[in-house]
Formats: sequence, C-alpha cells, structure tokens
Amino acid sequence: MATEIERPPLLGQRLRHLRTQNGKTLRAQARDIGIAPSSLSALENNRGGVSLRRLQLVAEHFGVHISDLLGEPAEVTAVDQTEIIRNCMARVRGVRRGHGVVYQLIGSAESHMLQPYLISFEPSGGYEDDKIGHTGEEFAYVLQGEVELVLGKERHQLSQGDLIRFRPDRPHAFRNLSTVGMAIVIGAATPPW
Repeated sequence: MATEIERPPLLGQRLRHLRTQNGKTLRAQARDIGIAPSSLSALENNRGGVSLRRLQLVAEHFGVHISDLLGEPAEVTAVDQTEIIRNCMARVRGVRRGHGVVYQLIGSAESHMLQPYLISFEPSGGYEDDKIGHTGEEFAYVLQGEVELVLGKERHQLSQGDLIRFRPDRPHAFRNLSTVGMAIVIGAATPPW
C-alpha cells in the first residue's frame, strides 16, 4: 500500500491550471488520466494525502515533472542558468512522505539536467511503501546517519560519507536504519520523474 505525502499548497492550483489549459472538465480529465473524478477533485482542492506513485502518474499525463507540481518557487539568483539557492535546507519547503520523512526538491528542473533533493529522516523514518521508478540516473550522498536504499529487490546499507549512484528505473526508496538518530541524504536525479 502506498504511503501518502503531505501536499504543498500550490499543488491543487497547478493541477487545476493544467486541466483548464487543456479545456477539460474534471470528469473528462480524470478519465484521461485513469483516476476517479473524486481523486482529481481532492488533488485540486488540496484535500487528503496523495501517494507519490499517483502524483507521478498525473505528472506524466500532463507531460511535466513531479518537481513542477510539488516544488515551491525558491528564492534564487539565476544568471545564464546558474542557480544559487541560499540556505536551502531551511528555506525550501518540504513535503512529508511516508513515515517521519521530509522530502525537499531543491530548485527547478527547468533548463537543468539534474533535480537536486534533500531527504531528512526521523529515527526509523522511511517511505519504503511508496517506491517509484523513473528514467535517467540518480545519486545520493549520506550526509548524516545510516540509511538503506531499497532498489527493486536489492538493499544497500549506507553510512555517513557514503555515495551511491544508480539507474532509478527500478522502484526505489530510502529508510533510516537508526531507531534513535536522524539521517540526512542529499542527491540528484535526472528529470523527468
């Protein structure tokens, strides 16, 4: 069963805008996506949670990246595609995902080859029930603590200072191996996902 993420306030507005741009009614758009009209209505009205798998399906349908739906506009200085996001851990709003996890998409995927992310785990936190796969390449660096990357049927234990690079086409997720300490992972993936 997929875990649900806490949706950011702008998600509903962005989805409604995409639907109305298509000139579709809620029912027609939901049918095209392959979800119930009530599910699309809940997404557009920011009611309840949403699994990352469901959000991936909606993003793929509209031809956008998940980061375009979830990410909030960051305060950035952009010059010739150079993007500076100062104090990103404190300034970029995250979404809750799984149990005890805050997932932050850093910056915009637009005009960049990588989508950076930061994941903070409470003790025993993880989102193993909401694994997703996507195209491209991904890397993750364990900044603090010990985590496990669940990659398909494989499990990779990583400690502070470890870096892993992998093909993310197999569904994957991270979890904190510690029952007492926090864990922090930074990484990046190639959009779209």
